[in-house]
Amino acid sequence: MQYWYDEQVRRYILQFIRIFHAFKVAEGGRDGEDIRYNTVPVRYADPSRMVSHLLRENSENVINSTPFIGVSIASLALARDRTQDPFFTDTKSITERKYDSNTGNYSAEQGNQYTINRYMPVPFNLSMQVDIWTPNTDTKLQLMEQILVLFNPTIQLQQNTNPFDWTQIVEVELTDIQFNNRTLPQGVEETIDVATLTFQLPIWINPPAKVKRQSIIHEIQTNVFADFNGQNLTDLGYDEDIYDFFRNFDLTSRVIVTPSNYKIQVVGGVATLYDSGGITPQPWAPLLEMYDKTVQDSVSLLKLKIIDDLDDDTQDLAGTIALNPSDGTQLVFNLDTDTLPASTIGNVNKIIDPTLNYPGDGVLPDLAYGQRYLITEDLGDGYTNWNVSASADDIIEYGSTGWTVDFDASTKTDVIATAKNLNTSKVYRWTGKLWMSIYEGEFNPGYWTLVL
Repeated sequence: MQYWYDEQVRRYILQFIRIFHAFKVAEGGRDGEDIRYNTVPVRYADPSRMVSHLLRENSENVINSTPFIGVSIASLALARDRTQDPFFTDTKSITERKYDSNTGNYSAEQGNQYTINRYMPVPFNLSMQVDIWTPNTDTKLQLMEQILVLFNPTIQLQQNTNPFDWTQIVEVELTDIQFNNRTLPQGVEETIDVATLTFQLPIWINPPAKVKRQSIIHEIQTNVFADFNGQNLTDLGYDEDIYDFFRNFDLTSRVIVTPSNYKIQVVGGVATLYDSGGITPQPWAPLLEMYDKTVQDSVSLLKLKIIDDLDDDTQDLAGTIALNPSDGTQLVFNLDTDTLPASTIGNVNKIIDPTLNYPGDGVLPDLAYGQRYLITEDLGDGYTNWNVSASADDIIEYGSTGWTVDFDASTKTDVIATAKNLNTSKVYRWTGKLWMSIYEGEFNPGYWTLVL
């Protein structure tokens, strides 16, 4: 379990001490002397010998200054009679007013939304001891009268101001009074009178709550599938008209809805936002405003989905983004090459036009076993430097028998394959019709995601 500390018991103690922090006693008033009303100090002090020595400055000849009130914990025990379902979770949805950081004020507009999962707290009985130290009985009676009248029989404390803390209110009950109790050694003469009050607090210790930021719905996917398994809808109680409707309807369709159905186009290191038709570039600012988020340069991410399964994010590509200060429709995109998939048909040394270049021509290196090239033009008998018949989009490889076609594009119309260009480190995907950069191109709604 990760470390956490919320000072809950400490807050109970501090709030309890506040009950006794402002009581006064009257002194003087004799022989024409003015009456003085002195505030009685209150402190947290365990009734131990160590504390008593400290209060007396490590001397048996020092008498503690009085009056004062000492507060300490008498006991802390699990309250099994108040134990409830430990696995219960309460969920609250809250909405803040929008905060204007420029003015420091809250507006009337809707701000951030959160979901709070509150887990069942653990009940305890906290017993507190209050020692009233006085030099004489009269002073003790003054303090006792002021204190005792408050408890009839309990008072309420609020340990914090969090409106979603379901344990913030606690009852303080006076359970015992010991009118005279000298618990601390006072030396030879016990000149100080000590009264002890015992209080019971039914407290709760809360585990950490889970707070999640709500946002607008990023994406809605609707899948409609039907398999009647050979059954006629009329057998299920449907009339023929309904059966005819469903029989002629595409029952294996997917509908994707995203905010404004924006598309993006990624070319090189630039991601451009387009309208739903993919025609007109759009500024990023209004879209970001919908999410109430900003792009953190080189921290925020753009994720690209390169497979059709929208539920599978294991193959998503990702890269950091930054705002383009000169063009509001563009984000600077820096692909994380670690997210690129491995080549399924092996790497290629380069993508070339074999009609212009050949091994050892000064552009391509000399022949060597294992060389592989993705070619962009057809090769025929006229190209003696190659001595291989191949078509555009094929991959040729040099081996012991010379150049051979390792990937025949004409026979791979139903195959999806990837190959990495070692010359540029880009990964290309064969779609069944053509080769294209795996992360460059147009991405439809649902196939790209911002992580701001």
